[in-house]
Amino acid sequence: MFKLYWQKFIVPHWEMVLLALICFIIASIAGLLAPLVIKFLIDDALIAGDEDFLHLIIAGVIGLYLLRGIFSYIYGQKIAKAGNLMLAKLRQRMFERLQQLDYAYFINTSTGEIISLFTNDLGLIQQAVSVAVPDLLVESLNLIAILMIMIYFDWQLALVTFATLPFIILATSFFNEKISGLGKLVEETLGEVTSILHQALLSVKVVQSYVREEYESQKFCLRMRHAAGDFIKVQRLKAILIALVEFLASIGLTGIIWYGGREVINDKLTIGGMFAFLIYIINIPTPIRKISEAVSSMKLGIVAWQRVSSLERETKVVFDGKQEIDKVMGKVEFRDVNFEYLPELGTLRGINFIIRPGDMVAIVGPSGAGKSSFANLLLRFYDPISGVILLDDLNIKEIKMSCLRKQIGFIQQQPILFNISILENIRYGRPNATFDEVKQAAKLANAHDFIMNLPGGYDYIVGELGNNVSGGQRQRIAIARAIIVEPPILLLDEPTAALDTEAEKLVMESIRKVSKNRTTFLITHRLSSLLDSDKVICLMNGRITEAGTHAELVERGGVYAKAVFNEEMQA
Repeated sequence: MFKLYWQKFIVPHWEMVLLALICFIIASIAGLLAPLVIKFLIDDALIAGDEDFLHLIIAGVIGLYLLRGIFSYIYGQKIAKAGNLMLAKLRQRMFERLQQLDYAYFINTSTGEIISLFTNDLGLIQQAVSVAVPDLLVESLNLIAILMIMIYFDWQLALVTFATLPFIILATSFFNEKISGLGKLVEETLGEVTSILHQALLSVKVVQSYVREEYESQKFCLRMRHAAGDFIKVQRLKAILIALVEFLASIGLTGIIWYGGREVINDKLTIGGMFAFLIYIINIPTPIRKISEAVSSMKLGIVAWQRVSSLERETKVVFDGKQEIDKVMGKVEFRDVNFEYLPELGTLRGINFIIRPGDMVAIVGPSGAGKSSFANLLLRFYDPISGVILLDDLNIKEIKMSCLRKQIGFIQQQPILFNISILENIRYGRPNATFDEVKQAAKLANAHDFIMNLPGGYDYIVGELGNNVSGGQRQRIAIARAIIVEPPILLLDEPTAALDTEAEKLVMESIRKVSKNRTTFLITHRLSSLLDSDKVICLMNGRITEAGTHAELVERGGVYAKAVFNEEMQA
Protein backbone atom coordinates (compact mmCIF):
# COMPACT_ATOMS: atom_id res chain seq x y z
CA MET A 1 0.00 0.00 0.00
CA PHE A 2 2.78 2.44 0.94
CA LYS A 3 4.71 1.47 -2.18
CA LEU A 4 1.56 2.27 -4.16
CA TYR A 5 1.25 5.59 -2.33
CA TRP A 6 4.82 6.56 -3.16
CA GLN A 7 4.87 5.35 -6.77
CA LYS A 8 1.36 6.39 -7.84
CA PHE A 9 0.61 9.37 -5.60
CA ILE A 10 3.83 11.13 -4.58
CA VAL A 11 6.26 10.63 -7.49
CA PRO A 12 3.99 11.54 -10.46
CA HIS A 13 2.48 14.55 -8.64
CA TRP A 14 5.35 15.61 -6.35
CA GLU A 15 4.99 19.32 -7.19
CA MET A 16 1.29 19.25 -6.34
CA VAL A 17 1.88 17.26 -3.15
CA LEU A 18 4.75 19.58 -2.10
CA LEU A 19 2.52 22.64 -2.58
CA ALA A 20 -0.22 20.91 -0.56
CA LEU A 21 2.26 20.16 2.23
CA ILE A 22 3.43 23.80 2.38
CA CYS A 23 -0.20 24.96 2.49
CA PHE A 24 -0.93 22.51 5.29
CA ILE A 25 2.01 23.76 7.37
CA ILE A 26 0.86 27.38 6.97
CA ALA A 27 -2.77 26.48 7.79
CA SER A 28 -1.67 24.45 10.83
CA ILE A 29 0.52 27.24 12.17
CA ALA A 30 -2.41 29.65 11.81
CA GLY A 31 -4.67 27.23 13.69
CA LEU A 32 -2.15 26.60 16.46
CA LEU A 33 -1.62 30.32 17.02
CA ALA A 34 -5.33 30.97 17.57
CA PRO A 35 -5.41 29.91 21.28
CA LEU A 36 -2.32 32.07 21.97
CA VAL A 37 -4.12 35.03 20.42
CA ILE A 38 -7.02 34.33 22.80
CA LYS A 39 -4.54 34.43 25.70
CA PHE A 40 -3.29 37.86 24.64
CA LEU A 41 -6.90 38.99 24.09
CA ILE A 42 -7.84 38.17 27.68
CA ASP A 43 -4.60 39.10 29.47
CA ASP A 44 -3.40 42.12 27.51
CA ALA A 45 -6.59 43.58 26.08
CA LEU A 46 -9.63 42.78 28.20
CA ILE A 47 -8.08 42.64 31.69
CA ALA A 48 -5.65 45.46 30.94
CA GLY A 49 -8.45 47.51 29.36
CA ASP A 50 -6.38 48.27 26.22
CA GLU A 51 -8.96 49.01 23.51
CA ASP A 52 -6.37 49.64 20.80
CA PHE A 53 -4.78 46.27 21.47
CA LEU A 54 -8.30 44.73 21.41
CA HIS A 55 -8.77 46.02 17.85
CA LEU A 56 -5.37 44.66 16.90
CA ILE A 57 -6.22 41.26 18.37
CA ILE A 58 -9.55 41.15 16.50
CA ALA A 59 -7.76 41.95 13.25
CA GLY A 60 -5.21 39.26 14.08
CA VAL A 61 -7.94 36.64 14.72
CA ILE A 62 -9.65 37.48 11.43
CA GLY A 63 -6.32 37.34 9.60
CA LEU A 64 -5.34 33.99 11.16
CA TYR A 65 -8.65 32.27 10.34
CA LEU A 66 -8.70 33.77 6.85
CA LEU A 67 -5.15 32.52 6.30
CA ARG A 68 -6.07 29.11 7.68
CA GLY A 69 -9.18 28.89 5.47
CA ILE A 70 -7.36 29.84 2.27
CA PHE A 71 -4.44 27.49 2.75
CA SER A 72 -6.67 24.65 4.02
CA TYR A 73 -8.71 25.00 0.82
CA ILE A 74 -5.58 24.88 -1.38
CA TYR A 75 -4.27 21.87 0.57
CA GLY A 76 -7.56 19.96 0.28
CA GLN A 77 -7.98 20.83 -3.41
CA LYS A 78 -4.46 19.73 -4.37
CA ILE A 79 -4.60 16.49 -2.38
CA ALA A 80 -8.02 15.65 -3.85
CA LYS A 81 -6.80 16.40 -7.37
CA ALA A 82 -3.71 14.22 -6.95
CA GLY A 83 -5.88 11.43 -5.51
CA ASN A 84 -8.36 11.55 -8.38
CA LEU A 85 -5.60 11.60 -11.00
CA MET A 86 -4.00 8.60 -9.33
CA LEU A 87 -7.35 6.78 -9.18
CA ALA A 88 -8.00 7.49 -12.88
CA LYS A 89 -4.60 6.02 -13.81
CA LEU A 90 -5.17 3.03 -11.55
CA ARG A 91 -8.62 2.39 -13.06
CA GLN A 92 -7.13 2.67 -16.55
CA ARG A 93 -4.33 0.27 -15.62
CA MET A 94 -6.87 -2.20 -14.20
CA PHE A 95 -8.96 -2.08 -17.37
CA GLU A 96 -5.88 -2.59 -19.54
CA ARG A 97 -4.88 -5.52 -17.36
CA LEU A 98 -8.35 -7.03 -17.70
CA GLN A 99 -7.99 -6.97 -21.48
CA GLN A 100 -4.73 -8.94 -21.16
CA LEU A 101 -6.08 -11.73 -18.97
CA ASP A 102 -6.86 -15.19 -20.28
CA TYR A 103 -10.41 -15.98 -21.31
CA ALA A 104 -10.52 -18.54 -18.48
CA TYR A 105 -10.35 -15.74 -15.89
CA PHE A 106 -13.68 -14.32 -17.07
CA ILE A 107 -15.27 -17.77 -17.05
CA ASN A 108 -14.13 -18.43 -13.47
CA THR A 109 -14.81 -14.94 -12.05
CA SER A 110 -18.28 -13.43 -11.72
CA THR A 111 -18.96 -10.16 -13.52
CA GLY A 112 -20.32 -8.65 -10.29
CA GLU A 113 -17.02 -9.41 -8.55
CA ILE A 114 -15.08 -7.63 -11.30
CA ILE A 115 -17.43 -4.63 -11.22
CA SER A 116 -17.01 -4.49 -7.44
CA LEU A 117 -13.23 -4.14 -7.93
CA PHE A 118 -13.81 -1.04 -10.06
CA THR A 119 -16.42 0.52 -7.75
CA ASN A 120 -16.28 -0.48 -4.08
CA ASP A 121 -12.60 -1.43 -3.87
CA LEU A 122 -11.28 1.50 -5.88
CA GLY A 123 -13.42 3.80 -3.75
CA LEU A 124 -11.77 2.42 -0.60
CA ILE A 125 -8.33 2.85 -2.16
CA GLN A 126 -9.12 6.44 -3.11
CA GLN A 127 -10.34 7.14 0.43
CA ALA A 128 -7.17 5.61 1.88
CA VAL A 129 -4.72 7.31 -0.47
CA SER A 130 -6.19 10.79 -0.86
CA VAL A 131 -7.82 11.14 2.59
CA ALA A 132 -6.57 8.64 5.16
CA VAL A 133 -2.80 8.83 4.55
CA PRO A 134 -2.74 12.67 4.39
CA ASP A 135 -4.98 12.80 7.49
CA LEU A 136 -2.66 10.43 9.35
CA LEU A 137 0.38 12.59 8.59
CA VAL A 138 -1.37 15.92 9.06
CA GLU A 139 -3.20 15.10 12.28
CA SER A 140 -0.16 13.37 13.80
CA LEU A 141 1.87 16.54 13.26
CA ASN A 142 -1.04 18.60 14.61
CA LEU A 143 -1.27 16.51 17.77
CA ILE A 144 2.49 16.60 18.36
CA ALA A 145 2.52 20.39 17.88
CA ILE A 146 -0.36 20.89 20.35
CA LEU A 147 1.31 18.71 22.97
CA MET A 148 4.67 20.46 22.56
CA ILE A 149 3.05 23.91 22.90
CA MET A 150 1.22 22.79 26.04
CA ILE A 151 4.42 21.39 27.57
CA TYR A 152 6.34 24.56 26.68
CA PHE A 153 3.57 26.72 28.10
CA ASP A 154 3.17 24.92 31.46
CA TRP A 155 4.48 21.37 31.78
CA GLN A 156 2.66 20.71 35.07
CA LEU A 157 -0.69 21.69 33.62
CA ALA A 158 0.16 19.63 30.54
CA LEU A 159 0.68 16.55 32.75
CA VAL A 160 -2.83 17.02 34.15
CA THR A 161 -4.10 17.05 30.55
CA PHE A 162 -2.11 13.95 29.61
CA ALA A 163 -3.71 11.92 32.42
CA THR A 164 -6.82 11.28 30.29
CA LEU A 165 -4.96 11.12 26.96
CA PRO A 166 -4.06 7.36 27.14
CA PHE A 167 -7.71 6.49 27.84
CA ILE A 168 -8.85 8.57 24.86
CA ILE A 169 -6.29 6.84 22.63
CA LEU A 170 -7.21 3.35 23.91
CA ALA A 171 -10.96 3.96 23.52
CA THR A 172 -10.50 5.37 20.03
CA SER A 173 -8.26 2.48 18.94
CA PHE A 174 -10.62 -0.15 20.39
CA PHE A 175 -13.75 1.22 18.78
CA ASN A 176 -12.12 1.93 15.43
CA GLU A 177 -10.83 -1.65 15.29
CA LYS A 178 -14.43 -2.81 15.70
CA ILE A 179 -15.61 -0.28 13.11
CA SER A 180 -12.91 -1.44 10.69
CA GLY A 181 -14.02 -5.08 11.00
CA LEU A 182 -17.65 -4.20 10.38
CA GLY A 183 -16.60 -1.97 7.49
CA LYS A 184 -14.99 -4.99 5.78
CA LEU A 185 -18.24 -6.93 6.16
CA VAL A 186 -20.19 -4.02 4.66
CA GLU A 187 -17.86 -3.91 1.65
CA GLU A 188 -18.08 -7.67 1.12
CA THR A 189 -21.87 -7.54 1.29
CA LEU A 190 -21.98 -4.61 -1.12
CA GLY A 191 -19.87 -6.68 -3.52
CA GLU A 192 -22.50 -9.45 -3.32
CA VAL A 193 -25.25 -6.87 -3.86
CA THR A 194 -23.47 -5.63 -6.99
CA SER A 195 -23.25 -9.18 -8.30
CA ILE A 196 -26.94 -9.86 -7.63
CA LEU A 197 -27.94 -6.59 -9.29
CA HIS A 198 -25.85 -7.33 -12.38
CA GLN A 199 -27.28 -10.83 -12.73
CA ALA A 200 -30.85 -9.58 -12.24
CA LEU A 201 -30.42 -6.93 -14.96
CA LEU A 202 -29.09 -9.54 -17.41
CA SER A 203 -31.89 -11.97 -16.55
CA VAL A 204 -34.94 -9.71 -16.63
CA LYS A 205 -36.71 -11.80 -19.30
CA VAL A 206 -36.15 -15.06 -17.40
CA VAL A 207 -37.17 -13.52 -14.08
CA GLN A 208 -40.39 -12.08 -15.48
CA SER A 209 -41.28 -15.18 -17.52
CA TYR A 210 -41.02 -17.38 -14.41
CA VAL A 211 -42.76 -14.75 -12.22
CA ARG A 212 -39.78 -14.61 -9.87
CA GLU A 213 -39.71 -10.85 -9.36
CA GLU A 214 -40.62 -11.19 -5.68
CA TYR A 215 -37.93 -13.84 -5.11
CA GLU A 216 -35.24 -11.66 -6.72
CA SER A 217 -36.40 -8.63 -4.73
CA GLN A 218 -36.27 -10.62 -1.50
CA LYS A 219 -32.79 -11.92 -2.34
CA PHE A 220 -31.58 -8.38 -3.07
CA CYS A 221 -33.30 -6.92 0.02
CA LEU A 222 -31.84 -9.64 2.25
CA ARG A 223 -28.28 -8.68 1.22
CA MET A 224 -29.11 -5.00 1.57
CA ARG A 225 -30.54 -5.59 5.05
CA HIS A 226 -27.31 -7.33 6.03
CA ALA A 227 -25.31 -4.38 4.72
CA ALA A 228 -27.68 -1.87 6.36
CA GLY A 229 -27.51 -3.77 9.66
CA ASP A 230 -23.72 -3.72 9.67
CA PHE A 231 -23.71 -0.06 8.64
CA ILE A 232 -26.08 0.81 11.52
CA LYS A 233 -23.72 -1.01 13.91
CA VAL A 234 -20.86 1.08 12.53
CA GLN A 235 -22.78 4.30 13.14
CA ARG A 236 -23.76 3.14 16.64
CA LEU A 237 -20.13 2.44 17.51
CA LYS A 238 -19.11 5.83 16.12
CA ALA A 239 -21.78 7.53 18.26
CA ILE A 240 -20.59 5.67 21.38
CA LEU A 241 -16.99 6.59 20.57
CA ILE A 242 -17.79 10.29 20.18
CA ALA A 243 -19.75 10.32 23.46
CA LEU A 244 -16.97 8.44 25.30
CA VAL A 245 -14.22 10.68 23.95
CA GLU A 246 -16.22 13.77 24.91
CA PHE A 247 -16.71 12.35 28.40
CA LEU A 248 -12.99 11.62 28.81
CA ALA A 249 -12.16 15.03 27.41
CA SER A 250 -14.55 16.60 29.92
CA ILE A 251 -12.61 14.88 32.72
CA GLY A 252 -9.47 16.50 31.34
CA LEU A 253 -11.28 19.83 31.17
CA THR A 254 -12.39 19.41 34.76
CA GLY A 255 -8.80 18.72 35.76
CA ILE A 256 -7.62 21.79 33.88
CA ILE A 257 -10.29 23.96 35.50
CA TRP A 258 -9.46 22.62 38.96
CA TYR A 259 -5.67 22.71 38.70
CA GLY A 260 -5.53 25.71 36.38
CA GLY A 261 -7.98 27.61 38.58
CA ARG A 262 -5.69 27.12 41.57
CA GLU A 263 -2.73 28.27 39.46
CA VAL A 264 -4.65 31.43 38.49
CA ILE A 265 -5.67 32.11 42.10
CA ASN A 266 -2.03 31.73 43.19
CA ASP A 267 -0.90 34.03 40.36
CA LYS A 268 1.12 31.23 38.75
CA LEU A 269 -1.02 31.27 35.57
CA THR A 270 -2.91 34.00 33.85
CA ILE A 271 -6.59 33.72 33.02
CA GLY A 272 -5.70 33.99 29.33
CA GLY A 273 -3.19 31.17 29.69
CA MET A 274 -5.82 28.97 31.31
CA PHE A 275 -8.28 29.69 28.49
CA ALA A 276 -5.60 28.88 25.91
CA PHE A 277 -5.00 25.55 27.65
CA LEU A 278 -8.72 24.81 27.62
CA ILE A 279 -8.88 25.46 23.87
CA TYR A 280 -5.88 23.21 23.24
CA ILE A 281 -7.32 20.33 25.26
CA ILE A 282 -10.69 20.71 23.52
CA ASN A 283 -8.80 20.37 20.22
CA ILE A 284 -6.89 17.22 21.25
CA PRO A 285 -9.68 14.61 20.67
CA THR A 286 -10.16 15.73 17.06
CA PRO A 287 -6.69 14.75 15.75
CA ILE A 288 -6.77 11.54 17.83
CA ARG A 289 -10.13 10.57 16.31
CA LYS A 290 -8.97 11.44 12.79
CA ILE A 291 -5.73 9.50 13.23
CA SER A 292 -7.64 6.43 14.38
CA GLU A 293 -10.18 6.77 11.56
CA ALA A 294 -7.31 7.17 9.09
CA VAL A 295 -5.69 3.97 10.36
CA SER A 296 -9.01 2.10 9.98
CA SER A 297 -9.54 3.54 6.50
CA MET A 298 -5.99 2.54 5.56
CA LYS A 299 -6.65 -1.03 6.72
CA LEU A 300 -9.73 -1.20 4.49
CA GLY A 301 -7.69 0.37 1.69
CA ILE A 302 -4.96 -2.26 2.11
CA VAL A 303 -7.53 -5.08 1.92
CA ALA A 304 -9.07 -3.45 -1.17
CA TRP A 305 -5.61 -3.04 -2.71
CA GLN A 306 -4.90 -6.72 -2.14
CA ARG A 307 -8.10 -7.59 -4.03
CA VAL A 308 -7.34 -5.13 -6.84
CA SER A 309 -3.71 -6.21 -7.13
CA SER A 310 -4.91 -9.79 -7.56
CA LEU A 311 -5.44 -8.78 -11.20
CA GLU A 312 -1.69 -8.21 -11.50
CA ARG A 313 -0.96 -11.51 -9.75
CA GLU A 314 -3.33 -13.44 -11.99
CA THR A 315 -1.15 -15.89 -13.87
CA LYS A 316 -1.45 -16.30 -17.61
CA VAL A 317 -1.57 -19.73 -19.16
CA VAL A 318 -2.00 -18.71 -22.79
CA PHE A 319 1.09 -16.73 -23.84
CA ASP A 320 1.37 -14.57 -26.91
CA GLY A 321 3.46 -15.65 -29.88
CA LYS A 322 6.07 -13.47 -31.57
CA GLN A 323 5.57 -14.10 -35.28
CA GLU A 324 3.53 -11.57 -37.24
CA ILE A 325 1.62 -12.74 -40.29
CA ASP A 326 -0.49 -11.09 -42.98
CA LYS A 327 -3.20 -12.93 -44.88
CA VAL A 328 -3.07 -16.71 -44.70
CA MET A 329 -4.34 -19.23 -47.23
CA GLY A 330 -6.60 -20.87 -44.67
CA LYS A 331 -5.21 -24.36 -44.25
CA VAL A 332 -5.97 -25.65 -40.75
CA GLU A 333 -4.59 -28.80 -39.15
CA PHE A 334 -5.23 -30.36 -35.75
CA ARG A 335 -2.46 -32.84 -34.99
CA ASP A 336 -3.13 -35.25 -32.10
CA VAL A 337 -4.81 -32.50 -30.03
CA ASN A 338 -5.91 -33.23 -26.46
CA PHE A 339 -7.65 -30.69 -24.27
CA GLU A 340 -9.39 -30.51 -20.91
CA TYR A 341 -10.89 -27.64 -18.92
CA LEU A 342 -10.22 -29.41 -15.61
CA PRO A 343 -7.79 -32.22 -14.71
CA GLU A 344 -9.24 -35.68 -15.28
CA LEU A 345 -12.13 -34.16 -17.22
CA GLY A 346 -11.24 -34.79 -20.84
CA THR A 347 -12.94 -32.57 -23.41
CA LEU A 348 -11.10 -33.36 -26.66
CA ARG A 349 -9.01 -36.50 -27.15
CA GLY A 350 -6.73 -37.39 -30.03
CA ILE A 351 -8.18 -34.93 -32.55
CA ASN A 352 -6.57 -35.19 -35.99
CA PHE A 353 -7.73 -33.58 -39.24
CA ILE A 354 -6.52 -31.36 -42.10
CA ILE A 355 -8.75 -28.76 -43.73
CA ARG A 356 -7.87 -27.35 -47.14
CA PRO A 357 -8.09 -23.60 -47.85
CA GLY A 358 -11.60 -22.57 -48.93
CA ASP A 359 -13.36 -25.69 -47.63
CA MET A 360 -16.56 -25.51 -45.62
CA VAL A 361 -16.32 -27.90 -42.68
CA ALA A 362 -19.16 -28.79 -40.35
CA ILE A 363 -18.37 -29.84 -36.78
CA VAL A 364 -21.37 -31.69 -35.37
CA GLY A 365 -22.23 -33.64 -32.29
CA PRO A 366 -24.49 -33.63 -29.25
CA SER A 367 -24.22 -31.10 -26.45
CA GLY A 368 -21.01 -31.63 -24.46
CA ALA A 369 -19.25 -33.40 -27.32
CA GLY A 370 -16.50 -30.73 -27.45
CA LYS A 371 -17.67 -28.62 -30.41
CA SER A 372 -17.24 -25.23 -28.71
CA SER A 373 -13.89 -26.36 -27.29
CA PHE A 374 -12.70 -26.62 -30.88
CA ALA A 375 -13.60 -22.94 -31.44
CA ASN A 376 -11.91 -21.89 -28.18
CA LEU A 377 -8.70 -23.67 -29.20
CA LEU A 378 -8.59 -22.25 -32.72
CA LEU A 379 -8.99 -18.70 -31.34
CA ARG A 380 -6.47 -19.48 -28.57
CA PHE A 381 -8.82 -18.67 -25.74
CA TYR A 382 -7.27 -21.87 -24.41
CA ASP A 383 -4.26 -23.98 -25.45
CA PRO A 384 -4.33 -27.78 -25.84
CA ILE A 385 -2.57 -29.79 -23.14
CA SER A 386 -0.84 -31.74 -25.91
CA GLY A 387 -0.64 -31.79 -29.67
CA VAL A 388 -0.43 -28.81 -32.04
CA ILE A 389 -2.78 -26.70 -34.11
CA LEU A 390 -1.32 -25.47 -37.40
CA LEU A 391 -2.38 -22.59 -39.60
CA ASP A 392 -0.75 -22.78 -43.04
CA ASP A 393 1.67 -25.30 -41.43
CA LEU A 394 2.66 -22.81 -38.71
CA ASN A 395 2.02 -23.60 -35.04
CA ILE A 396 -0.56 -21.04 -33.87
CA LYS A 397 1.31 -20.71 -30.55
CA GLU A 398 4.12 -19.01 -32.46
CA ILE A 399 1.79 -16.44 -34.05
CA LYS A 400 0.96 -13.15 -32.32
CA MET A 401 -2.58 -13.53 -31.04
CA SER A 402 -3.66 -10.22 -32.57
CA CYS A 403 -2.49 -11.46 -35.98
CA LEU A 404 -4.07 -14.89 -35.50
CA ARG A 405 -7.47 -13.54 -34.51
CA LYS A 406 -7.51 -11.09 -37.42
CA GLN A 407 -7.44 -14.14 -39.70
CA ILE A 408 -10.64 -15.49 -38.16
CA GLY A 409 -14.13 -14.03 -38.40
CA PHE A 410 -15.88 -15.37 -35.30
CA ILE A 411 -19.66 -15.51 -35.01
CA GLN A 412 -21.17 -17.05 -31.89
CA GLN A 413 -24.58 -18.39 -31.01
CA GLN A 414 -25.59 -15.29 -29.09
CA PRO A 415 -23.71 -12.48 -30.84
CA ILE A 416 -22.82 -9.50 -28.71
CA LEU A 417 -23.73 -6.14 -30.23
CA PHE A 418 -22.68 -2.91 -28.55
CA ASN A 419 -25.09 -0.14 -27.61
CA ILE A 420 -24.05 1.95 -30.60
CA SER A 421 -25.25 2.35 -34.19
CA ILE A 422 -25.39 -0.52 -36.69
CA LEU A 423 -22.72 1.30 -38.69
CA GLU A 424 -20.33 1.35 -35.73
CA ASN A 425 -21.13 -2.26 -34.83
CA ILE A 426 -20.35 -3.54 -38.33
CA ARG A 427 -17.04 -1.74 -38.56
CA TYR A 428 -16.05 -2.53 -34.97
CA GLY A 429 -13.16 -4.75 -36.09
CA ARG A 430 -12.16 -2.34 -38.86
CA PRO A 431 -12.86 1.23 -37.70
CA ASN A 432 -11.48 2.84 -40.88
CA ALA A 433 -13.89 0.97 -43.20
CA THR A 434 -15.80 3.28 -45.52
CA PHE A 435 -19.59 3.50 -45.56
CA ASP A 436 -19.68 1.78 -48.96
CA GLU A 437 -17.62 -1.11 -47.56
CA VAL A 438 -20.02 -1.38 -44.62
CA LYS A 439 -22.99 -1.51 -47.01
CA GLN A 440 -21.30 -4.14 -49.15
CA ALA A 441 -20.66 -6.32 -46.08
CA ALA A 442 -24.28 -5.86 -44.98
CA LYS A 443 -25.54 -6.87 -48.43
CA LEU A 444 -23.41 -10.02 -48.40
CA ALA A 445 -24.86 -10.83 -44.97
CA ASN A 446 -28.45 -10.24 -46.19
CA ALA A 447 -28.71 -7.40 -43.66
CA HIS A 448 -28.90 -4.29 -45.87
CA ASP A 449 -32.63 -4.47 -46.64
CA PHE A 450 -33.85 -4.76 -43.06
CA ILE A 451 -31.33 -2.12 -41.93
CA MET A 452 -32.75 0.38 -44.42
CA ASN A 453 -36.25 -0.28 -43.02
CA LEU A 454 -35.15 0.68 -39.50
CA PRO A 455 -35.48 4.31 -38.29
CA GLY A 456 -32.22 6.01 -39.20
CA GLY A 457 -30.97 3.05 -41.22
CA TYR A 458 -27.31 2.41 -40.45
CA ASP A 459 -27.44 5.05 -37.68
CA TYR A 460 -30.03 3.03 -35.77
CA ILE A 461 -28.91 2.32 -32.18
CA VAL A 462 -29.26 -1.41 -31.53
CA GLY A 463 -29.54 -1.07 -27.73
CA GLU A 464 -27.67 -2.89 -25.00
CA LEU A 465 -26.55 -6.32 -26.26
CA GLY A 466 -28.53 -5.60 -29.45
CA ASN A 467 -31.91 -5.92 -27.77
CA ASN A 468 -33.57 -3.46 -30.19
CA VAL A 469 -33.28 -5.93 -33.10
CA SER A 470 -34.41 -9.53 -33.50
CA GLY A 471 -32.18 -12.58 -33.05
CA GLY A 472 -31.90 -13.20 -36.78
CA GLN A 473 -31.09 -9.54 -37.42
CA ARG A 474 -28.41 -9.64 -34.73
CA GLN A 475 -26.83 -12.66 -36.38
CA ARG A 476 -26.76 -11.02 -39.81
CA ILE A 477 -25.22 -7.82 -38.37
CA ALA A 478 -22.63 -10.05 -36.65
CA ILE A 479 -21.89 -11.80 -39.95
CA ALA A 480 -21.40 -8.42 -41.65
CA ARG A 481 -19.08 -7.40 -38.79
CA ALA A 482 -17.06 -10.59 -39.28
CA ILE A 483 -16.63 -10.37 -43.05
CA ILE A 484 -15.82 -6.66 -43.26
CA VAL A 485 -12.36 -7.45 -41.88
CA GLU A 486 -12.00 -9.83 -44.85
CA PRO A 487 -10.85 -12.85 -42.83
CA PRO A 488 -9.61 -15.91 -44.74
CA ILE A 489 -11.29 -18.13 -42.10
CA LEU A 490 -14.87 -18.01 -40.79
CA LEU A 491 -15.71 -19.67 -37.48
CA LEU A 492 -19.43 -19.97 -36.74
CA ASP A 493 -20.41 -21.45 -33.39
CA GLU A 494 -24.07 -22.54 -33.47
CA PRO A 495 -25.13 -19.44 -35.46
CA THR A 496 -28.71 -20.64 -35.96
CA ALA A 497 -29.33 -22.52 -32.70
CA ALA A 498 -31.59 -19.84 -31.20
CA LEU A 499 -33.41 -18.89 -34.42
CA ASP A 500 -36.76 -19.89 -35.88
CA THR A 501 -37.00 -21.61 -39.25
CA GLU A 502 -37.43 -18.43 -41.31
CA ALA A 503 -34.58 -16.60 -39.56
CA GLU A 504 -32.39 -19.70 -39.89
CA LYS A 505 -33.02 -19.80 -43.62
CA LEU A 506 -31.95 -16.15 -44.04
CA VAL A 507 -28.84 -16.59 -41.88
CA MET A 508 -27.78 -19.77 -43.69
CA GLU A 509 -28.24 -18.00 -47.02
CA SER A 510 -25.93 -15.26 -45.70
CA ILE A 511 -23.37 -17.86 -44.59
CA ARG A 512 -23.37 -19.54 -47.99
CA LYS A 513 -22.69 -16.20 -49.69
CA VAL A 514 -19.90 -15.03 -47.38
CA SER A 515 -18.17 -18.42 -47.08
CA LYS A 516 -17.17 -18.55 -50.75
CA ASN A 517 -13.37 -18.71 -51.07
CA ARG A 518 -13.02 -18.79 -47.28
CA THR A 519 -12.17 -21.69 -45.01
CA THR A 520 -15.37 -21.99 -43.01
CA PHE A 521 -16.04 -23.94 -39.82
CA LEU A 522 -19.71 -24.36 -39.03
CA ILE A 523 -20.27 -25.71 -35.53
CA THR A 524 -23.85 -26.88 -35.26
CA HIS A 525 -26.24 -29.55 -34.07
CA ARG A 526 -28.75 -28.79 -36.87
CA LEU A 527 -27.88 -31.32 -39.53
CA SER A 528 -30.26 -29.90 -42.14
CA SER A 529 -27.84 -27.03 -42.78
CA LEU A 530 -24.87 -29.24 -43.74
CA LEU A 531 -25.68 -30.18 -47.34
CA ASP A 532 -23.19 -27.61 -48.73
CA SER A 533 -20.33 -28.75 -46.48
CA ASP A 534 -17.19 -30.17 -48.08
CA LYS A 535 -16.54 -32.16 -44.94
CA VAL A 536 -18.46 -33.17 -41.82
CA ILE A 537 -16.61 -34.01 -38.60
CA CYS A 538 -18.75 -35.83 -36.08
CA LEU A 539 -17.70 -35.51 -32.42
CA MET A 540 -18.85 -37.78 -29.62
CA ASN A 541 -17.47 -37.62 -26.05
CA GLY A 542 -14.52 -35.52 -27.22
CA ARG A 543 -13.47 -37.88 -30.00
CA ILE A 544 -13.96 -37.87 -33.76
CA THR A 545 -16.26 -40.81 -34.47
CA GLU A 546 -16.87 -40.12 -38.15
CA ALA A 547 -15.57 -37.77 -40.85
CA GLY A 548 -16.44 -37.33 -44.52
CA THR A 549 -18.97 -35.61 -46.76
CA HIS A 550 -22.60 -35.49 -45.82
CA ALA A 551 -23.45 -38.07 -48.48
CA GLU A 552 -20.63 -40.40 -47.42
CA LEU A 553 -21.65 -40.38 -43.79
CA VAL A 554 -25.31 -40.96 -44.60
CA GLU A 555 -24.32 -43.88 -46.80
CA ARG A 556 -22.25 -45.45 -44.00
CA GLY A 557 -25.33 -45.67 -41.82
CA GLY A 558 -23.52 -44.77 -38.60
CA VAL A 559 -24.38 -42.38 -35.77
CA TYR A 560 -24.49 -39.39 -38.11
CA ALA A 561 -26.86 -41.12 -40.54
CA LYS A 562 -29.21 -42.06 -37.69
CA ALA A 563 -29.18 -38.45 -36.42
CA VAL A 564 -30.03 -37.15 -39.91
CA PHE A 565 -32.87 -39.67 -40.20
CA ASN A 566 -34.28 -38.69 -36.79
CA GLU A 567 -34.12 -34.96 -37.67
CA GLU A 568 -35.90 -35.57 -40.98
CA MET A 569 -38.59 -37.58 -39.22
CA GLN A 570 -39.12 -34.76 -36.67
CA ALA A 571 -39.38 -32.23 -39.52
